[in-house]
Amino acid sequence: MDITKKLYLLAFVLIAALGVFVYNQPNALVAPDDEELRSARINQAVKRIISGSEEEEHDSFFNQVPDMRVTEKFRAAKEEEKKFNVKRRKDAQKIIVDLGEEDEQNSLQARNERIKNVQQTLAKLHEEALPPLPEGFFSATARPYVLYREYSPLTDDFKTLVLKMHSSLLKNITPFSVLTDVKRILLMLFKNKSSYTSYANRPDWSAGAANISAQYIYLMENRNFKSNFMHELTHIYFDGFFEPSSAPLWLSEGFAVYVQSLYQSPAENEWLNNFRLKFAREEYIDFKDFTEVSSLLGYEKEEVAMWYAQSYSVVKFLFERYGKDDFYQFSKNLKDGMPLGRAMFRSYGMPLNTAAALESAWQSNLRKQIDRGNK
Repeated sequence: MDITKKLYLLAFVLIAALGVFVYNQPNALVAPDDEELRSARINQAVKRIISGSEEEEHDSFFNQVPDMRVTEKFRAAKEEEKKFNVKRRKDAQKIIVDLGEEDEQNSLQARNERIKNVQQTLAKLHEEALPPLPEGFFSATARPYVLYREYSPLTDDFKTLVLKMHSSLLKNITPFSVLTDVKRILLMLFKNKSSYTSYANRPDWSAGAANISAQYIYLMENRNFKSNFMHELTHIYFDGFFEPSSAPLWLSEGFAVYVQSLYQSPAENEWLNNFRLKFAREEYIDFKDFTEVSSLLGYEKEEVAMWYAQSYSVVKFLFERYGKDDFYQFSKNLKDGMPLGRAMFRSYGMPLNTAAALESAWQSNLRKQIDRGNK
């Protein structure tokens, strides 16, 4: 037998052996069943707890500022919270679902029961993930809130006020409030400005901040408490709708300021109207830069104020000119990963298919309103 025939014979033997191997490995080509997918999703949730890091928080009006010095009292509280979360991640490590082959005697019912227990444990971990009560704070619950309040007791009247504001906001921001999973919101209220800026790590002009994934809200309890609360609560629901991705910063802050403006007096909204007059004179941030901003670090205070007012004005145009349903569809398109132009076109149609087209339509609408004396 010459060398060529030997090579052909060897190749034939190898192919036959490979065929026998694949034939005897049926599970290798079988797609995972629903139970395995459920287990995988649970594992992903647990692993997020295990590897979780501190989430970025959103500021009220001005965002992402340099770190502030933390007082000794609140540094100690933060360290205690950090230790709690380390313990929480260790607890989570103990409940990872085994995705290996099931024992033949382990029934589907038993497996489902095990998954149910893991889900309940996850829910408990989420429910317990609260920072320690700082010294000088009172606490109470008013579902879905856990309330921490500095110096002042939490009366029934105050809890009723919070729940009424919550109910009012949910009606104004449907369907986002319906589709966002909110089980418990921690609302921390600060009477002392220095304690707020130290604990929430915010500058002295800030009055509120929100942590979206943890569902915490930090607020100064001042005369603007109600409107600032609506701003931060909007972030919890609107930005939570986009989880695990994130909304464009201009859309997130613009919608929060728009909702906040609904709960403010004309005098409190005057700064927004003043900027509208500037925008109509084409004094505004270039739209390509405006829509791509993901951080306000390095911006001057005046530029930041203009950026927030412009975000508000553009969202107000979209929300009021085209309606709530189309605004929801636009947001959903962005959540699904569509680029800005396509997301607009699929929601609003022509001519809104680019940032430049949005700029032109927004400008035209502003000029018409101002010409009609609608300021």
